[in-house]
Amino acid sequence: MDNKSLFGTSGIRGSADTLFTPQFCFDIGRTFGVFLKNNKQGGGVAIGMDPRGSSPKIKENVIYGLLHEGFEVFDEGATPVPAMCFLLQTTDYITASIMVTGSHIKANLNGVKFFAFNEEIYKNHEAEIDKIYLEIKNKIKIISSKAEVTLETKAVDEYKKMLLDLGGKGYPSWRVVVDPGDGAQSDVMPFVLKSLGIDVVEMNCTIQGEFFARDTENFDDYEDLMKRVVSEKADFGIGFDSDGDRCIFIDKAGNFIPGDYTATLIARETNDKKVVTTLAASQVVDHIGKEVIRTIVGAPHILKAMKDNHARFGFEPNGGGVSAEIMYTRDGGSTVIKLLNILRDKKLSLEEAVSTLPKFYISKAKVDYKWEQKDKIISEAKKHFKGQRLDERDGLKIWQDGTTWILFRSSQNAPEFRVFVESPEKEKSEKLLKEGLELVRKLI
Repeated sequence: MDNKSLFGTSGIRGSADTLFTPQFCFDIGRTFGVFLKNNKQGGGVAIGMDPRGSSPKIKENVIYGLLHEGFEVFDEGATPVPAMCFLLQTTDYITASIMVTGSHIKANLNGVKFFAFNEEIYKNHEAEIDKIYLEIKNKIKIISSKAEVTLETKAVDEYKKMLLDLGGKGYPSWRVVVDPGDGAQSDVMPFVLKSLGIDVVEMNCTIQGEFFARDTENFDDYEDLMKRVVSEKADFGIGFDSDGDRCIFIDKAGNFIPGDYTATLIARETNDKKVVTTLAASQVVDHIGKEVIRTIVGAPHILKAMKDNHARFGFEPNGGGVSAEIMYTRDGGSTVIKLLNILRDKKLSLEEAVSTLPKFYISKAKVDYKWEQKDKIISEAKKHFKGQRLDERDGLKIWQDGTTWILFRSSQNAPEFRVFVESPEKEKSEKLLKEGLELVRKLI
């Protein structure tokens, strides 16, 4: 690691085999334990995971590290990542939590996220953890502790209760296809929506089933869900990423609704004059009469901007909404319920609600590459693509005119380079994305 941070845009991520070795996981468990003690956070530590194949072993070795530091550990099993954050608000004996999850990245990769002080940790906390890890790594060989770990389902139970209370009653007789991709929402959202009186068609809703590593910003990953919504004659479909902190919607015609559109509908109804989002999010949010505060990608940056600006709602274009009155982390579950409440209360179909927003065409793609190629790509893109103005806060965003832009940025979670384009003209959006991708592929 040397002096490079362990953390990407959201948590620590990397190869399940070469990064998350037993010793590394033990040291990370110890590191978080030391971090909590340094910040005078006593009590128990809960740990959950997404259902990818490498998660149980990583969880086990992280637990050994926590136990070595003297913490009581509560194993929450497979659970949505927001449940691990919400849990901290519902107990007085658990003060911090860890989620083993790779989110949307490939199945051979994985990661860990940390929660303390009743919320997802911030960048300054990550810096503390980096420093502690460098001080203690490899100092003590991994110890397989025989200390007892409490198995419980409180995280999922309390999360379900919160979603049911948020939902209430009076939904139309909707038929909805729910597709968690055999991920962490599989045992939660179908149950919640059925309990709210909605006719649910389950698709890939088995925790023990085939694991789908899907990106909620990639339309193609939800092609089967689009087809299923049409074949089932459903009112709409809902898809999740692997750990359940992001969601996307499909309308009854099988159209993919990007997460920044559904989040904009929620932001418009929020009793607040401000909304926080990222530089990569659609400009559609600029048309709802709110002050829009933009920041770089990553939940910690969204959370900090929300607090700094006293904003009650923030989101990323991947469908990860953050509602301050519920908890400070992304949550696909509450984002779903909030949108359903809007459709119910406004007596609108999903497509009618979306049609109240201006139409922009978002094109995006990603390619595998080596991180050290980033600067060269950004430099060449700046030479090749001319525009009215540049924004270099998060990669390189070039405004071609007042309504069309292209963004080049590297993922911090996986060796992927991303290109985003938005325009009110579909052909212009697709053409500009093609040009951007051709440049990137030529350079790598």
